[in-house]
Amino acid sequence: MSENTIDPDELTSPHTVDDPELERQRAEQAAVREAESRESSETKFAELRRQEEGERSEAAQIVGDVPPPQDD
Repeated sequence: MSENTIDPDELTSPHTVDDPELERQRAEQAAVREAESRESSETKFAELRRQEEGERSEAAQIVGDVPPPQDD
């Protein structure tokens, strides 16, 4: 085994330890992770929207550049 083994007795889950400070700390960390997740999701959505708008604009330009049909 490696020296970084995990002792299951040291692991805790919310509400299994009667330690209000630990619970407060966990709640604070979870709130920070949630805020970061929401922020990054909104940013990714806005980025995707801009990318799609650019692709539509480019496609419209390409269609506009097509010459009219020629009669043979």
